[in-house]
Amino acid sequence: MDEFLRWLVLVFWSIVGGLVIVWGVAGYYHLRYYVLRRHEPETWKCQPKRWLRPEQQRQAMRLTTMNMTVGGLLSGTFIWSLDRGLPTGLYFDFAERGWAWFLFSSVVFFVLVDLLAYYAHRAMHHKLVFRQVHSWHHRYVATTPFVVTAMHPVEFLTFQAVTFIPMFFLPIYFGTAIAVFVYILVFNIIDHSGVKLSSRWPWQGPTSFHDDHHAHFHCNFGQCLLLWDRLHGTLRRKNRRYGADVYGGRGSGGSNDDDFVSYK
Repeated sequence: MDEFLRWLVLVFWSIVGGLVIVWGVAGYYHLRYYVLRRHEPETWKCQPKRWLRPEQQRQAMRLTTMNMTVGGLLSGTFIWSLDRGLPTGLYFDFAERGWAWFLFSSVVFFVLVDLLAYYAHRAMHHKLVFRQVHSWHHRYVATTPFVVTAMHPVEFLTFQAVTFIPMFFLPIYFGTAIAVFVYILVFNIIDHSGVKLSSRWPWQGPTSFHDDHHAHFHCNFGQCLLLWDRLHGTLRRKNRRYGADVYGGRGSGGSNDDDFVSYK
C-alpha cells in the first residue's frame, strides 16, 4: 500500500505540474493576444485572416489536457520506477561527474532529443501515418497556444518516447532532463501560439517557422533547431505550392522553385 500511495503521489504531482505549465503559459498568450488584442490581428497574428472555430478551440483544450494527463501519468510512473531501481543514465549527485561533463552532456542531450523529434515528426508525415494519426494535429491550420499537444494519443506517446530514449544510454544529471523537458514544452506552446514572435536564443527559430508548418503541412519538421531541416532540405521553399495532399511541395518549374524561406 505504501508503494501504491507513493506512486499515486508522484503521478498526481507530475500531472499537476504539466497542466500548470500548459494552462499557465498557454493561458497567458491566449489572454494577452486572443482576448485583449483580438481586434487587431494584423499586428500580431501569423495568419491574421484565419481563426479556429470556437468548437475547435474547445476541442484543442480538451485534447491537450487529456494528453498532458496521460503524459503526467507516464512521467510519474517513470520517476517511481527510478526510485525502484530502473536502470538509466541519470545521476543525482552533481559531484559525481563535475561541471565539464554536465555542460557537455546537457548540450548533447538537448541536441539528441531535438534530432529524434525531427525524425519522429517527419515519420508522422508518411502518407499513411499522416492520414490516420498526424492529421488530427493538422486540423488546426491556424494554431493557438492550446493546440500544443492537441494530437492523436499515438502521436503524443511517440514524441514522449523519443524524448525519453536518450536518458537510457547517456549519463546526464537529472536536473538537465527536467530543464530540457520544461524548455521544450514551453517553447512548443509558444511555437503553437500563432503569434508573431522571435526568440532571444540564437538556436530557436521564430514562431513563423512552425506556423508555416501548419499552414503548408509537409515542411519545417524541426522542433527547436532549424538545423535538421536545413541539412535535409525540408525547409519551406518560397515558390512551391503545399497542401495536405502535396507532399514536399510542388513547383512551377521555374529556376527559383528551390529557394528556401529565410527564418530570422
